[in-house]
Amino acid sequence: MAIPDQTKTRLLEAAGEEFAEKGFDAARVRSICRRAGVNLAAINYHFGDKERLYTEAVLEAHRCGSEVLPDSVFQQAEPAEQLRRYLHHFLSHVLSLRGHPKWHHTLILREMLQPTSASEVLVRDAIRPRFERLLGILRKVCGEADERRLHALAFSVIGQCLHYKMARPVSERLIGTEAFEALDLEFLTEHIATFCLAALGLVPPLNEAGESRVGESISGR
Repeated sequence: MAIPDQTKTRLLEAAGEEFAEKGFDAARVRSICRRAGVNLAAINYHFGDKERLYTEAVLEAHRCGSEVLPDSVFQQAEPAEQLRRYLHHFLSHVLSLRGHPKWHHTLILREMLQPTSASEVLVRDAIRPRFERLLGILRKVCGEADERRLHALAFSVIGQCLHYKMARPVSERLIGTEAFEALDLEFLTEHIATFCLAALGLVPPLNEAGESRVGESISGR
């Protein structure tokens, strides 16, 4: 196992903090180097230039806690179970940024709201493989759906998950921090999975308590 270069690691952390606070244009290379305790030449040596450093910081912010699940996790599982596993993994990343430096979340939000050239790399290398995985699962469920419908279905699934990160400040004010914290990983995985599976016809509609009918399934799917 390779030993990480400590200078490169410090630069990446310092850059993440600087870019998260100020954005790409306002961030200064000298300030990043001061934060990292290195000289200016270190950026050129490890990253080439400011733009590449920014891209690497964005990728690092997205990478933490979001490794791609291997094919073996999905093989020989029914589509409903594949979707549950996908949701559990995706939600674990969405909800897990506690424990990671605050700049990770802030920088990703900045890049979503004000995309730069880093978005092209982020989508190609990190987001698209996960999106294609979800499309593959949905194709097994909705074999006759065209691409437009599949895309809408996939975004419906993703949107439910991202709500709990993107809208957290407003949601906490609506229901209180304690009630929001009660919406933990296992609860949300089950809720969103059941909600989606019911909409897709893989399980019966929710009952009057808004719960799944345990043990029931739609045959032939």
